[in-house]
Amino acid sequence: MRTEENVKNNKWFETSHLSEDLKSHSISGGFNTIVAQVISFTINMSTTVILARLLTPEDYGLVAMVTAVTGFVSIFKDMGLSAAIIQKPKIDQSQVSSVFWINCLVSLGIAIIIALASSLLATFYNEERLFNITLVFAASIFLTGLSLQHNALMKRQMKFKMLSILNIICAFASLATGLLLAWQGFGYWAIVATTICPPLYYTIALWIVCDWRPDLTLKTANTKSILKFGAGLTGFDLVNYFSRNMDNVLIGKYAGSNALGIYSKAYQLLMLPITQLRDPLNTVALPALSNLQNDKWKYNYFFRRYLFTLAFFSMPVVVFCAVFSKEIITIILGESWVKASYVFQILSLVAFIQPAAGTQGLLLITTGKAKKYFIVGVVAAVCYVGSFAIGVNWGMEGVAISYVLATYAIFLPSLAYSLKDSPLTVPHFLKEIVYPASFSILVGIICYFVKPYVGHLNAFITCGLGLILGGILYILLWMANSKTKEKAKKILDIGDFLLKKYNIKNKK
Repeated sequence: MRTEENVKNNKWFETSHLSEDLKSHSISGGFNTIVAQVISFTINMSTTVILARLLTPEDYGLVAMVTAVTGFVSIFKDMGLSAAIIQKPKIDQSQVSSVFWINCLVSLGIAIIIALASSLLATFYNEERLFNITLVFAASIFLTGLSLQHNALMKRQMKFKMLSILNIICAFASLATGLLLAWQGFGYWAIVATTICPPLYYTIALWIVCDWRPDLTLKTANTKSILKFGAGLTGFDLVNYFSRNMDNVLIGKYAGSNALGIYSKAYQLLMLPITQLRDPLNTVALPALSNLQNDKWKYNYFFRRYLFTLAFFSMPVVVFCAVFSKEIITIILGESWVKASYVFQILSLVAFIQPAAGTQGLLLITTGKAKKYFIVGVVAAVCYVGSFAIGVNWGMEGVAISYVLATYAIFLPSLAYSLKDSPLTVPHFLKEIVYPASFSILVGIICYFVKPYVGHLNAFITCGLGLILGGILYILLWMANSKTKEKAKKILDIGDFLLKKYNIKNKK
């Protein structure tokens, strides 16, 4: 019986079979994940459109006050162990079981700390309603910690199609829960539900789908290398979250919940389409690049193709959002949120380079340079927090501008440090993003000057015409000469591969 259990669990550890057809696993996995993200994006956007009309900026501000703190503390829940399990070439039942129980103990400890801090948070913001919100978040943090290793094992085996299905189901269930609460007049509790329900439902689903079960053992001696690697990732996540959310803390403290609601919603809305593309690509790239870490030529080729794909799609989307910010805000959030348009435009300058810049972290993780990863995070945190502290004197707009300045000031130095002694060089990196960046900006300028001629039309029509014009111009620029046409062919190759794969399956 024990042998059968070992065989069942061991199937989640071996990854040699993936290397035989890594391209197929990567592209099909990426496709499935992106499709799921598109569907999830539609669901999330629908939720945002409806809830923004049923709730107020203050409701969003209340939840943002809590998540800025609870999210920071919950970073310790994973301790970078999931990425370590995915990245490590060889693992066994004892190691994964030990990591699972470590995650459980840490998640419980974090939940208790957050629960105890609920009254302090309410006092800090002088808002009693935060007490109960914080307690609910504390409970959810512990429960979601139970599925971290199940999720890691599924990704290690590149079972992205199943993970995509689970994400869609959980997104629908969370949408229904949030809308029901909002419709019944529960106010900010609807936002709480749409925040904590997806990971809770996902945890339940993972335990059903992934039949790996931990042993009742905790042997830290077998996990020293995993814990060391995870410590570097946790250190980065800690300082990164602190720096990236200090803007919310400062705005909430000195400008109030209404200003924070506008600022946080503008940023979330701007990053929503970006994360729908970046997150699935990162999800697939992590195990794929980890499998190639000992082959520098293949690693370089795969990483550059991944970087180009990310920049090719994310940069024009951000430029479009910046040019048509007022129309997008009006369509999605309504007229009462129009003040978010200016902040939305400022933050788009950050979102333009952020997806590409963030890939240096993926490179450091997949090449096992956790210490370097942590150092990059510390330097960035100092720069961001310092800029926020200065910018808050001019309100939420000042914070947004300081975010932009800090982002571009540290981009090249951070990139040079991260890529030193790696399979990739700075010129290689910049070469993959220069055309997407240039073409996106050029198209954005043209659309900006054309917009006044259609700006009197309905917001839907204006955005639609802008999308059509921008898309045509962007494609024409890529087709303008043989060099750029050859670069764009990399995107078409992915589509051809998927079509062939689909046809083969149909024939079978």
